[in-house]
Amino acid sequence: MGRLYLTIAFILAGSSIVAARFVSDYIPPFTATFLSLVFASLTAILFCGKKMLCAAKQFSKGTWTVIALQAVFGSFLFRVFLTLGLQHIGAAQAGVVTGATPAITALFTWLMLRERFSLRTAIGILITLAGILLVQGFPFETAAENLKPLGVLLVLGSAACESLFATLSRRLHMDTRDNDALSPVVHAGYVSAVAMVLCFPPALLESPWTAIARLPVSGWLGLVWYGSIVTIVAFACMFAGAKRCSGYTIAAFAGIIPISSAVFAVIVLGETIGAYQIAGCILVVLATLVISKNKKAF
Repeated sequence: MGRLYLTIAFILAGSSIVAARFVSDYIPPFTATFLSLVFASLTAILFCGKKMLCAAKQFSKGTWTVIALQAVFGSFLFRVFLTLGLQHIGAAQAGVVTGATPAITALFTWLMLRERFSLRTAIGILITLAGILLVQGFPFETAAENLKPLGVLLVLGSAACESLFATLSRRLHMDTRDNDALSPVVHAGYVSAVAMVLCFPPALLESPWTAIARLPVSGWLGLVWYGSIVTIVAFACMFAGAKRCSGYTIAAFAGIIPISSAVFAVIVLGETIGAYQIAGCILVVLATLVISKNKKAF
């Protein structure tokens, strides 16, 4: 069941690129992030407002610390690093760099969680990385001189933030005594609310009022989807999966994100994919099947 939650979470996460496409041409990045988190917070309050209030009284200091760290790294710094990185390298190059997310997540799992891994898990992660390389257009034809180290490091930082977010989810549910109060939706709601507060000052500095007034209906729908579905539903599924799956399983399933992004781009935006991308999708699906049969660890 945990793998099903992770699959849903990462499929929805992949749809964020489509939602962002309807917004990014009209309003600046921090404003878009803040507004999407407003919708996310309102959605969480709508479905479990009373439960969130009751749960807050039961959380330990350690739980609040992890929630704050997830908001800082998973929602705030992730977008900061990615936005700054895209000012130095192109989107295609950034996509190649973010393909390192499963490997970084596996590294954090080993360093922070000290989880053992099986041979199947190791093979699954390697297959995932190979699939991501194909999805991103391997073999690459980008000249080395076009790769700017600062841009690569910034985008790699965003991938590390996403990986840390996932690892912290697993760590929280391994250590906390607040599991009964910390339901997936409550968890997602508090992470969104803290991240919303963090995004508010930089959003104000963008002077977004005129841009917001000109935002079309499609843009508002994109913000609602990004906030209510991509953030709350995807986060909740991610947290539910983290309760049931190892960090290495989360690492491999993170490879679903670029696959779902490509599929949503084809279905919603009318873009096309080639033979390499199709082969990459098949490899990532194969990797999740390999890991799903994992039983023995060493």
